[in-house]
Amino acid sequence: MDEQHEPQPTAEPKPYRVEVVVDAPYETVWAVLTEPDRIGEWFGWEYDGLADEIEHIFVAHAERFPPDRIALELGQELQVIADGERTIVRAVSPGALDGEQAGTYDVVEEGWRSFLEQLRYLLDRRPALPRRTVRLTGTASGQQLLAVLDGAGAKERWHDSTYQRMVVDADGRLLVAAAEAPLDSGETTPVSLVVNAYGLAGAERERLAGEWLERWRSGVPDGKEE
Repeated sequence: MDEQHEPQPTAEPKPYRVEVVVDAPYETVWAVLTEPDRIGEWFGWEYDGLADEIEHIFVAHAERFPPDRIALELGQELQVIADGERTIVRAVSPGALDGEQAGTYDVVEEGWRSFLEQLRYLLDRRPALPRRTVRLTGTASGQQLLAVLDGAGAKERWHDSTYQRMVVDADGRLLVAAAEAPLDSGETTPVSLVVNAYGLAGAERERLAGEWLERWRSGVPDGKEE
């Protein structure tokens, strides 16, 4: 999703199916998906309108069909399926996945990919809360973006897909790097990085933001914090 995670202004949303398998029981996952105070533990990133956005997407314009479905706007839905001690979570937009839009960049699809991986990290690793975030944006090629990510000293590769790479750094922060063109294409497009940090005090978050902004601008010259 874009800077405020809004759906694209199209009459027919791109069909997609984004899925994660979470190492947590169904009851825990359903609660984190439906309790507004907990949705901010994994959804999006910090900005002034986040609480209002959560209210809009998950409360005012959502309908719950326990035990396995949350209907959202534009025919989209979240599916929640118990799988023993684990839980499958899917963000789904209806339609043929092999249609004419297959493989094209879609801001909503990629937003759910980021956020469901953040959900998986939260429930698989159970880091100390609260979650604090730093979001950086700019324009760069995929290679430039990945070079910044590699410079973070990642200890674990968390997720790889066409437009995104996520790693865990030595301090247990989930770093979510995304571009609007395939990361291996060489094309210069808008890019972003979200640093998910856990258990930080206010001053620690500001120090982290300053360190990351300096690192970001070394690879993304027009980079800024949002």
